[in-house]
Amino acid sequence: MLMKIKNKILLVTFVLVLFISQIYFIAPQSVFAVSTNCNNRFVTLVNPVRGRDLWKDKSLNPIQDQYTTISVYKFPATWLLQYDVLKDAKVLEEIKKFDDSSELGVLLEVSQSSAEAARVIYPHAVPWFNPNAVFLSGYSQSDRRKLIDKLFTDFRESFGYYPKSVGAWWIDSYSLNYLKEKYGIKAAMIVADQKTTDSYGIWGQWWGVPYYPSKVNILTPATSLENKLNVLVIQWAQRDPLLAFGDGTKFSNYSLQANDYTERGKDTLYFKQLVDSYLDCKNPVGQITVGLETGIESVGHIKEYRNQLAVLREISNLKFITMSRMSEEFAKVYPEIPHYAEVSLYDSIWKMTTKDRLNEKFKENISYNAEIPFADYFTADKSHFLDRRLPEKTQQRNLFWFPYFLIASLALLLFSYQRGIIRVWLAGMLFAFASFGLILRSYYQMGWKIYFGPQLPFLEFFQILLVLGSFFVIWFLSRLKFMGKNPYLLWLIPLIFGLDFLVLSIRVSYISEKYYVGFMRDALNFVGFEVKPFLNITFVKLDFPSYLSSAFLKIDLKYVWDNPISALIFYPMIHVVLGIIFSYLLVKLSPRLQKICIGILIIIFLFYLLGILRADPRQVVPILLQ
Repeated sequence: MLMKIKNKILLVTFVLVLFISQIYFIAPQSVFAVSTNCNNRFVTLVNPVRGRDLWKDKSLNPIQDQYTTISVYKFPATWLLQYDVLKDAKVLEEIKKFDDSSELGVLLEVSQSSAEAARVIYPHAVPWFNPNAVFLSGYSQSDRRKLIDKLFTDFRESFGYYPKSVGAWWIDSYSLNYLKEKYGIKAAMIVADQKTTDSYGIWGQWWGVPYYPSKVNILTPATSLENKLNVLVIQWAQRDPLLAFGDGTKFSNYSLQANDYTERGKDTLYFKQLVDSYLDCKNPVGQITVGLETGIESVGHIKEYRNQLAVLREISNLKFITMSRMSEEFAKVYPEIPHYAEVSLYDSIWKMTTKDRLNEKFKENISYNAEIPFADYFTADKSHFLDRRLPEKTQQRNLFWFPYFLIASLALLLFSYQRGIIRVWLAGMLFAFASFGLILRSYYQMGWKIYFGPQLPFLEFFQILLVLGSFFVIWFLSRLKFMGKNPYLLWLIPLIFGLDFLVLSIRVSYISEKYYVGFMRDALNFVGFEVKPFLNITFVKLDFPSYLSSAFLKIDLKYVWDNPISALIFYPMIHVVLGIIFSYLLVKLSPRLQKICIGILIIIFLFYLLGILRADPRQVVPILLQ
């Protein structure tokens, strides 16, 4: 009898343990299951396509397999093409066979061939994925415009239109604004949050959900129509809301990407769990991005990609949509801006507003400031680690700046008019801009001090002082006796700066037992003389690769601008002396030659001024909170 009772107790205990264990292990799929049966649930299939030199399988099989896998279900997809793809006739021919439901966009990754096609210097001896080589943020503002223009121009030559969708693991906000203003793009894709993966640290945007960015920072959501950039940002490799918080791939590989989660030992059931967390009905819009990097991650993971599509096909009310169409659907729900979104998995809840991003479990609360960009908005980031991680609290502030030197210039104009010395004012202002144009172009904006020339404290004070000083220097010189004997001197002092345009263009190099002396027409094109042994001189016009072009010897004013004393005193004084010497030489020429020389000086002076106006910022300094 006791034995029977004991056996019953053991049986009941076993059943209870089994029941509890089932609850524990099945909970992720059952007890905590969420409903995705609501409107405005979207999946965007996006496949980045790089040049075949980076593919693991360099045949056409990867792109054919990927397209066939998608076309079986007749799903629309967006294909983001890197520049090298546009120059691969076989891949291009294959892409042109895609049906009309496919959208073609561009992958904003820079390669050596795309840089040289755009006449831009490409970094030497760095891996292709190095952030200062592959991302637009590694280049100056003017070079970014060249790279974008060349990519979009060649895309249009291939397909007859400009793309509306772009992507890269990182897109700086200067480039994003340029893309919107000039080419009218609708959607942009960047990588989801990762702290240190692949030398890229991107952290702080809305966790995995689409949003409209502010005009100055792609990671910061817009807070109003005034600071909204009307480009929808979606994310590649949306992360696990619970397991992806941490440094390195052991955390970031918990994502929607097949190659990521299989590396973590997960399978399609895990993928479905993440899909449910992003497509649940908490938010008015639910969206996920699914895809594989063609020829790279697609090789070896195409089977799991098929599994993903099969799972997604079974979700009711889920709409498959391209990136540009996603931007249109998002705008229907949010004609202005979204103010709140939430993503959760178990006890990890990400709450996002236009003011902050909060996760109580991880004790993270990032406050947004839609007016502060990263430094790469202004200058090229040449570092080997891309650090775009928003701080929890804003460390910068805006500082009012106004070009008071213009008021000083107008005051001097009135003074000169009353004294009948307008020509002195004009020569003085030309001298001021020729000597200190880069300083006068410097300003404070968006929490940064932006310097085109030397870094100076009390910028507005120095700008006023330099304008006043330039005027009085020219006025003083105009009153000297020898000025009356030499009518050209007053104008030659500013015009002599035009020689800088020629001097700074001179290049010299020694390559393969030959000397090259001449000028660079652009970053890569050399025009000048090739000098072989025994004074065998030939006029040449050659394109050199980036690593050779960047190695040519040249005069660099960097050392002048790095030293405020050199920039403020020695640099203008040298030109004053040169102007005086040149004027004495000029009066010894015939009137006709004098006019020719002055005409040449005026032309090269205009090119010099144009160079100042087109100059990129040299350095930026944050304006920190006090």
